[in-house]
Amino acid sequence: MKKLTRYIAIAVTCLFFVAAGANAMTFKAGDMGEMQINAAFKASFGATQYLDFVDDYSKGDDSDFDATRELSFKAQWILNKNLKGVVSFQIGEGSTGGYFGSTDALVGGEEDGDLILELDNLYIDFTTDSGINFKIGSQGFSLAEIAYGSNLFYEVPAGVTFSAPLTNSSSLQAGWFRMADLMDDSNSNTDDQADFLYAKLPVKMDAISFTPWAAYANIQEDVIANAPSHWRYAYFDYPGFLTGANSAVIDPTATDDVSAWYLGVSFGYTMDALSIQASATYGDMDWETATVDASIAGYFADLVIDYKMDGFTPEFFAFYGNGPDANDEDFDMMPVLIGGPTYTSSYFGGSRFNDNMFDSYDSTYATSMWAVGFKVKDIKTGEKLSHEFQIMYAEGTAEDTIFQSPNDILMNEDESVLEVNFNSEYQIMKHLLFATELGYMTFDEDSDYNEALNGSVEDFWKVACAIELSF
Repeated sequence: MKKLTRYIAIAVTCLFFVAAGANAMTFKAGDMGEMQINAAFKASFGATQYLDFVDDYSKGDDSDFDATRELSFKAQWILNKNLKGVVSFQIGEGSTGGYFGSTDALVGGEEDGDLILELDNLYIDFTTDSGINFKIGSQGFSLAEIAYGSNLFYEVPAGVTFSAPLTNSSSLQAGWFRMADLMDDSNSNTDDQADFLYAKLPVKMDAISFTPWAAYANIQEDVIANAPSHWRYAYFDYPGFLTGANSAVIDPTATDDVSAWYLGVSFGYTMDALSIQASATYGDMDWETATVDASIAGYFADLVIDYKMDGFTPEFFAFYGNGPDANDEDFDMMPVLIGGPTYTSSYFGGSRFNDNMFDSYDSTYATSMWAVGFKVKDIKTGEKLSHEFQIMYAEGTAEDTIFQSPNDILMNEDESVLEVNFNSEYQIMKHLLFATELGYMTFDEDSDYNEALNGSVEDFWKVACAIELSF
């Protein structure tokens, strides 16, 4: 513990001296190449209420003001144009955002006891003389099969990826990631793992681009049965979902490896100021339990259109994912993995605060629901001031007898959300930014929802700001 604390202190001290010189971002080392360093300091402040839309008379329903701080650091050792090593870490992010004044943590300030030093990227990046690129190690990755993020994979996992040019207009991309590894866990007597593989074939022809792709995931049974903290690698909470959607599932624990496969295609068109993006995905997951062999299969599609104009950019977006019927052995919905769509900044993960204090009540997966939305982006009201307005209406597509609570992990066809956000950025000076987010959501509950038993349904709101120093 003392050694870890000393490493943190050394890292922060080094970063201070780097940041003290505005030009000290690149260090030349002759034949050994150069070191490039980027960093960001962020202090965030904000208040929110009813993250789950429900007032059930608990302390968590109270309006809450939080103040968090974090440091992001990235270094690249570039030996030549074909070879480099990349490392990045965060201090104060963790699972809580590094709250001001927290004293009950083992190291420096995480409220729930998590270490405040979180390693993200740590990989080797090299390109062969023939143009094939490899990245080996922990690396930030988004499958990007939808217009805003991913429903399947949006994380910083350990793995191997490569990209190889095929022609002037096409290439092959593929990779393997280890999502979870229990590593001979003596408490659960298991060494099971979870893995993800993908292949993409992007093709670009003038203003048109399209990318067919395929993916496969295998989550070994003990990852789910003996390590609940790893459920997020196999959909947000499949055991809870299975029992809630099908009364025939008495014991939802997986009795064999869970496997899932996906096929999809994304499409893009860009001409002058007009941009169109669309995608379609089909997925199938097999989940064997003691009572049933469940097949969770379905599709998802989205569309985003924007048009750049002088002073602002209007955007329209829509998506649809089919939802399950009650008590069917086969669940009609697309199974998702460790994704995180970013369509909006309150319901979904498009907030600059989502890693800290403003996680949505929902799992932030765009599945078993449909939505339409409109944005006005890049609104310039001054040389240094810009804004973005967002509005979205969403409804569930699951049968209305399955989910009847605002804080369920999915919505049904009798439930809906209306979301409005207004976000701003002000460039105080070079490297120093002030940002704000205002968000409001109202939830229309199922007609059969019992407020007296489960708590009254309330509107969600948030007010947040941040000061960010980056170089």
